[in-house]
Amino acid sequence: MKIRFKNKKWYLNIIDWKVGILSLLIIFLIFNTLYSFDYGSWIWDGDLSPWQKTIGICVSLSAILGVLSVVLFAVHKNLAYVLGIVNAILFSLFAFSFGLAIEGFTNFFIYIPIMILMWYKTTRIKNNKKQFESFRSNTYSTIFFIFLTFILTIAFYYINPNLNKVAIQIFGKDKVYEYGSNFKYFEIASIINSLITALSIVALTMMVLGFRESWTIWIIKNVFSFIFFGGIGFLNITTLLINVTYMCISIYLYLVTTNKQKLRIAFSNKINFENTLKFLKAKEFYLSLSQQSALNNFDFKTENKILKSLLKEIKKSQFEDNVIFDNYLLDHILALKKYQLSSFIKKIKRDYLVFKYKISLALQNKLNYIFIYTESNNFEAYKNKKNWKKFTKKVVFLSTNKEKSLNEIKNIIKVELNKKTTSNFEKIFKRLFA
Repeated sequence: MKIRFKNKKWYLNIIDWKVGILSLLIIFLIFNTLYSFDYGSWIWDGDLSPWQKTIGICVSLSAILGVLSVVLFAVHKNLAYVLGIVNAILFSLFAFSFGLAIEGFTNFFIYIPIMILMWYKTTRIKNNKKQFESFRSNTYSTIFFIFLTFILTIAFYYINPNLNKVAIQIFGKDKVYEYGSNFKYFEIASIINSLITALSIVALTMMVLGFRESWTIWIIKNVFSFIFFGGIGFLNITTLLINVTYMCISIYLYLVTTNKQKLRIAFSNKINFENTLKFLKAKEFYLSLSQQSALNNFDFKTENKILKSLLKEIKKSQFEDNVIFDNYLLDHILALKKYQLSSFIKKIKRDYLVFKYKISLALQNKLNYIFIYTESNNFEAYKNKKNWKKFTKKVVFLSTNKEKSLNEIKNIIKVELNKKTTSNFEKIFKRLFA
């Protein structure tokens, strides 16, 4: 049964609360920094040792910085790296103290290097919005990340005890628990602890690369963290509260990032209708008009240079809201497959380019539409759905009549632009209360 309200616009105000909710979370975490739920006292009161006070402050401050860095990663801001690095350092101290040496070493020697490396890598594409490039998950990346999680979990299961011994030697027995001595259920806790670390590395890698699916991995990781710190490993109320906070933020940001729909359209070959260009410019589209064209004869270096240039242009277009491509990269990939090559070496080189740039293109944002002119060199190739289903949602074969084709393009674009005006939150609440 659906609940009906007289004023159906009430839910729109909920969207304006997100800044307030984030502020409340930050205030709660600041309070958590000053008051220890585990020891039941303010940080300056009680019989806490200086080391316990330091650890309490570190884990709470890391939570505050972690929340801010996660939010900034969601909107692709470079400041996220700075906050993320400081967060990793502070949480490491907490991890070492509670016998979770692998968490500490992972933060120092994996998280921080990953963030520094990705900071450099993802800022190579310069843009005036100070954002970094992102990727779309596909079959290849999904298989890779699942395999990576499995391998890392097994590796950490055996590495954890030995790393903990190193932490004891560095910090001393009075400051670090012996591995597993504080676990309620040793075997299952060890497995979950290893899985949490593996999921954290995979989620972080996906997040800094810009994979939207990273929020799903963070949610799964937070569930296992809740189980571990809820008593399977040991009970730590502060960490439990922090993981609940992270879980809420991950779910929220998943909804936010899925709402950031960008209209991306391509034309097979060059846009040859002047009226089409005028219409697109009037709608303030970013026009990526390629000057490259397929070669008559296969030359590996030249083809690679053309494909690399087209891929770079696609990556740059990520920072624009509405984008139109002509002479799209997929057209060049399909054209490559048409070459009749007698040399075995040339066939290998051609197939390598096709495979390489198919993978690269599949990691970019999927197109909404590709419009196919009847005179397109790849008209027949686009009739086979296998050639385009990984790269675009729909293919539209245009009429030979210019006026009819232009009207079809206009209608499709107007419909898609109207879809963008409705957020995920509005859609959810409309379904519930419409």
